[in-house]
Amino acid sequence: MSGTEHEIFWLRLEQDQRTQEARPVPEGITEVAWREPAMHTRWLDYRRLKPKFEAALKEVRPDVVHAGPIQRVALLPALAGFHPLLSMSWGFDMLEDAERDPLWRAATRYVLDHSDWFAADCDTVRRRAQAFGFPRERMTIFPWGVDHEIFQPKDRGFMRRQVGYEEDLLIVHTRSWEPRYGVDVMLEGFWQAIQQQPNLRMFMLGGGSQEKQVEDFVKEKGLEDRILFCGYKENESLAQYYRAADVYLSASHIDGSSVALMEAMSCGCPALVSDIPSNLEWIHDGREGWVFKDGSAKSLSARIIEIARNRDEVSVRGEQARHKAEQDADWGRNFRKLLQTYQKLVP
Repeated sequence: MSGTEHEIFWLRLEQDQRTQEARPVPEGITEVAWREPAMHTRWLDYRRLKPKFEAALKEVRPDVVHAGPIQRVALLPALAGFHPLLSMSWGFDMLEDAERDPLWRAATRYVLDHSDWFAADCDTVRRRAQAFGFPRERMTIFPWGVDHEIFQPKDRGFMRRQVGYEEDLLIVHTRSWEPRYGVDVMLEGFWQAIQQQPNLRMFMLGGGSQEKQVEDFVKEKGLEDRILFCGYKENESLAQYYRAADVYLSASHIDGSSVALMEAMSCGCPALVSDIPSNLEWIHDGREGWVFKDGSAKSLSARIIEIARNRDEVSVRGEQARHKAEQDADWGRNFRKLLQTYQKLVP
């Protein structure tokens, strides 16, 4: 956004306890200090936050507000009655949060009823918004995408040669350690596979609320020499992990078009993913990678063993994954759809 002719103001609703992005806000983006710092926002807080947000709107006088996730962030401009409002789904908000309980359903419907346009990153989310009555003709569907100059398959395997994992099937996992991403299924499936196929290793990046459960499982099963915890990595370093790995793994139960999945594919790393609808928009079993039954550690284990015993297929799947990413996950090309949406809202 900072590279466009638009004047951009950025508001944050709350600050996560974990710092996942170390870079400062880019030059050309103005951060609006509109409320006291907060780690969490409760439903009862919105009555107090509404006039603060309205004051920020009066000060900035934006031509369009772009807000998401749906229920907790886009709710503020909807309550303020601001137009034009572009509400953007983050995937989980429509696929999981929208059906939590009557309050979350009501918030979802309220935001959509007060939105001028809706943005989603996959058809799975589009269908959910349509089920709430939002018209298809006022939607922009685009999967964000990645920078192919950073995430590319050059020097694949260089890092793994440095750490000495050349004889093993090396898996990379970059999803947050949260229940919705099936980290427990991933670990159990990996452990089951090792019982029959010992030459397996994993890079496990990131972190999350299940950190203690993850570390306890690894210790209990004696996987310390098989799973390497790598922490959070910036994009340039992250790409090296995708290039080093044979397979990218995601056991997510809920997802839109995962940027992490696109990053791996762009690096020529084929994916092994749960068979939820959004993943199947990117991975066709036996083409860009492989799929397993969502929530089934047994199914995951069987696919890992199969891949380990047919490693000659990995490079072929990786080439097809890269081709798919080049075709559909190009950030530079997809980003223009967002700019075009702004132009529709502000003629």
